[in-house]
Amino acid sequence: MKYYPLILTLLTTALLAGCRSGKTEVRAPELVPAGSFVQNWSSDVGFKKVNDFYFVSDLLIVYGENNMVAAFDTAGGLKFRMQIGDRGDKLGMPMVQVDRVIIPRASVLEIVSREGIRRKTVDLERPIRSPGVIVDNFVYAGVDSETGGRIAQISLTKPVGDPAIWTRIARGAVRTQPQLFENVIYFANDNGEVIAVTNDPILLWPPSEEMKSGVFKTDGKIIASIRVDEAGVYIPSTDSKLYCVDVVNAKIRWEYFAGRPVTTSPVPTTDTVYIYIEGTGMVAIDKKSTPRYPTPRWANPDALKILADDSKLVYVLTKSGHIAALDKNTGEQRFITERNDFAHTVAHINPNNNTLFAITEDMELLSITPVSRAGVIGRLVVAPVTRDDLN
Repeated sequence: MKYYPLILTLLTTALLAGCRSGKTEVRAPELVPAGSFVQNWSSDVGFKKVNDFYFVSDLLIVYGENNMVAAFDTAGGLKFRMQIGDRGDKLGMPMVQVDRVIIPRASVLEIVSREGIRRKTVDLERPIRSPGVIVDNFVYAGVDSETGGRIAQISLTKPVGDPAIWTRIARGAVRTQPQLFENVIYFANDNGEVIAVTNDPILLWPPSEEMKSGVFKTDGKIIASIRVDEAGVYIPSTDSKLYCVDVVNAKIRWEYFAGRPVTTSPVPTTDTVYIYIEGTGMVAIDKKSTPRYPTPRWANPDALKILADDSKLVYVLTKSGHIAALDKNTGEQRFITERNDFAHTVAHINPNNNTLFAITEDMELLSITPVSRAGVIGRLVVAPVTRDDLN
């Protein structure tokens, strides 16, 4: 890991640079201009190729070739690097707790310590279909069965027998990540339905004239994960709508008509819901919108992925591979990185911390913080040096 005692920054510019990859040039300490991204630290990923990159709880987890997995803390320290399962196994989204990391593969859950010590393999004896969500000693995930898709509560500590405490018919395959909020499990099936159950598991939402079975149904399919917070359940559907429904009774609070299928997961923050729409770009919607059919606060056609936000700015990955800061109220670009070799990024949504994490094309893991005010002394890090630059 390369850790810099002085603040380092990626020189930013309003002009987009071509894609370059190679050794990063580090300049001598100088005055950092306002509208910069400072590099806190960098670490070598240790892989030739990265398949997936996650930020879960307080760990940065990287999946490489041959089922190799590396975990880093937010200070850039390597926690472990190890192989999970056999080559060719498909690894699912990791889950992280205070003392362990749980990685799904096929029909099992691999449990390792945060230092990479193998602890336990939980064999569910049925395929795990969706990413999971964990609380205490239980994982909730979509699983397959002879009678169709089900949602399951899986024990990580049950000594013998089937680790599934209960399963419930899901009325379709559960392929996207369930959500847990206020001890209620919310999940979607591939028939375009969203269901809320308690830990018993009993249906939460009461039947109504619009929802006779106690199940919220869209007019399309749900192929991206729903999200839930105190303001509602956010449901992306291929029927061209993003719905926000009440967490208690599923009554529609608002619905945004995107004009084309919604195939990505919404990103709710303190006051905004962001959603990427193919052909439109990133759309910002007031989270507590009162109109049934809200007008977006803004849409930015160049923004591809939300990385973080704060009180004034939202930070995005652009379609050209740069990281940009946008005005939170208007969506207009305020500043942008010169380099555009960010191959993998993760969202870090924390109102008190706008640190960004990215992996470059040359397999360098970076921690980056925006600087919006002048007066910082540090070392400017410009775009990587290429072979052409050296000739």
